[in-house]
Amino acid sequence: MSQQSLKVFTSVALKGVLERIAPEFAKATGFVFAPTYAPAGVIIRRMREGTSADVLVVTPDTWPVLVKEGFGAAGTERDVARSVIGVAVRSGAPHPKIGTAEEFKQALIAAKSIAYTDPSTGAASGVHFMSLAERFGIADAVKAKGVLGDGGPVAEFVAQGRAEIAIQQLCEHRLVPGVDVVGTLPAELNKTTTFTAGVSVRAASPKEAAALIALLGAAHVQGFMPEHGLTGV
Repeated sequence: MSQQSLKVFTSVALKGVLERIAPEFAKATGFVFAPTYAPAGVIIRRMREGTSADVLVVTPDTWPVLVKEGFGAAGTERDVARSVIGVAVRSGAPHPKIGTAEEFKQALIAAKSIAYTDPSTGAASGVHFMSLAERFGIADAVKAKGVLGDGGPVAEFVAQGRAEIAIQQLCEHRLVPGVDVVGTLPAELNKTTTFTAGVSVRAASPKEAAALIALLGAAHVQGFMPEHGLTGV
C-alpha cells in the first residue's frame, strides 16, 4: 500500500501523541501525517489565506468559527484531549515555589526572563497566562522580560538558556529535552484546555481524516494520553 500524506493542522500539544500513533495509522490507511503545529488563531488565519488541510485540531470555542466561515465540516468534530498549564526550568536549575498563587506571582517577579506563547496567536496558554499577569498587576513587568513563542514549545528557550522559566501547556514542556517540569499552576490559577479535532471542508482525504479523529478517541490512545502530559476526554 503506497503512502499518502494526511495534512493535519494542530496545536503542538498533540505532537507526542501523533508521533506515537503514526505507525498504527499508516498500517491501517497507508497514510502518513504531514503535520503543521500552530495555535488556534494561526490555524484560522492560515485557512483564511487559502491553505488546505484534512484535519483541524483547535480549541472548542474556535471550531464553531471555522464552521461558520466554511472551513470546518459541521458534525465531524470530537473532543480528543485535555491539558493544563505547567512551569518548566532548565535541567538542574533551582525549582521555584509555585504551590500557591502568591508563590507563583513571586516566581514571576524573581525570574529574569519568562518564556510563553504570544497571546496574539490565540494560544490558550499564552492568553491565560497574560490574564494572570494582569490579575497580579505585573503585566508590564512580564512583557518587559518576555521571550515569546509562536506555537512551538517555549521550553526550548529555557533549554537554550534564552529564558529562565517557561509557562505553557504541560504536554508541550514534555516534548523538550534539557528541561525540568516544576509542576502545574496552582489549581485556582490553572485552566484546562480541551482540544477538538474535526474534518476540514477542504480535506483532500476526508475518509482518512475521520479515521484519524476516531483513532484519537480510541480507548487505547485515550489510555496513554497521560504519558504525554494530557488527559483523555
